[in-house]
Amino acid sequence: MNNEWNHLVDQYLSNRISRQEFEDLLQKLDSGEGRNTLTSVLKDHWEKAKEDNDGVQSDWDAKFEVLMEEVRSNAPVIRMSVMNRKAMFARIAAAIIIILGIGAGTYFLFSDNSKQEIAVKDRLDLKSKSDLLPGTEGAILTLGNGEQIVLDSAGNGTLAKQGSTKVIYKDGQIVYDGENGIEGELIYNTMTTPKGRQYQLSLADGSKVWLNAASSIRYPVAFTGKERKVEITGEAYFEIAHDVEKPFRVLTNNAEVQVLGTHFNVNAYNDEAVTKTTLLEGSVKISLPGQQTIINRFQILKPGQQAQVNNNPSGDKSIKVLDNVDTDIEMAWKNGYFSFDQTDLATIMRQIARWYEVEIVYEGEIPNRRITGEISRTSNASEVLKILEEVKVHIRIEGKKIIVQP
Repeated sequence: MNNEWNHLVDQYLSNRISRQEFEDLLQKLDSGEGRNTLTSVLKDHWEKAKEDNDGVQSDWDAKFEVLMEEVRSNAPVIRMSVMNRKAMFARIAAAIIIILGIGAGTYFLFSDNSKQEIAVKDRLDLKSKSDLLPGTEGAILTLGNGEQIVLDSAGNGTLAKQGSTKVIYKDGQIVYDGENGIEGELIYNTMTTPKGRQYQLSLADGSKVWLNAASSIRYPVAFTGKERKVEITGEAYFEIAHDVEKPFRVLTNNAEVQVLGTHFNVNAYNDEAVTKTTLLEGSVKISLPGQQTIINRFQILKPGQQAQVNNNPSGDKSIKVLDNVDTDIEMAWKNGYFSFDQTDLATIMRQIARWYEVEIVYEGEIPNRRITGEISRTSNASEVLKILEEVKVHIRIEGKKIIVQP
């Protein structure tokens, strides 16, 4: 059995593995003894590399133990799916590659160009030694009086009191402590995530919101009256506290989402072609602003459906509904991943620009490439950009710019 394992791992590390062989390798990882056998096989590779390098590193055994921790761990960045196995093996292989310097790259994609072979050579030609660190947790809170608080550096405790509501910072999150339903002046706060930041907050009714990079949400510190209403830009994921007497509404530039209690994601970046609302649980009504009752101007979504509204001011403003969308891809940003399925290059670069806080510059026409794959958002930019080299796109990093050439 180890001979077959050895062959598949050899094929992977030497960049010769076929699509079918890679799927066979992943299936083996699912078997009861899969990880134990993989540990044994990788140890053989480790010992051979150690011998070939004359054991010049003094901490080989310690480094191998670090590598094996990757095999044993169930790190939260790895999702329990087929991508779990791919990402887990890629992390292990990447650890071998980095520590041994044996020259291969990590598995990431089957592109249109790859056909039956997986190209995983490390061919990223960085013309400077600069790299870009991934984004982190953080945001800017703007209070009702205009005061701004940078949450990256805030300490635990009460940050402010607005009306009868306290704004509390606890363990990296904002929580509002007050009484909903008491009539009075509505006081609004705005939470903004710059490029390179994401954030989670709890609203006064217990609803939870996750903001992606370059996004914002404007919301009252306490919900009074007969409805709960917030406004967003960019992308946000919601888990709404159920309250049948107070419908929850999310407003964007092009669409309105009305719910009672549910889980959904809204992607409303102005530089994207469409505003997308993806439903994971419950039920929501999608309508165009000011046209909630006009026939064909609203749609009721079921879990697994996605509503799309054209962002072009002169385009068709009807609501298009897609069935059976891949919610794992839509939620990848919240779960710590970039995830693509035949995604065009320009869309990918916009995501990279937001997360790494960079400017994307195209020298010449934007290459017509589509990419499928997944990689952790904790990776440095150079690691993410390697995937583009596999579809014949040339990239270089210059300071806070990423230069793209056909």
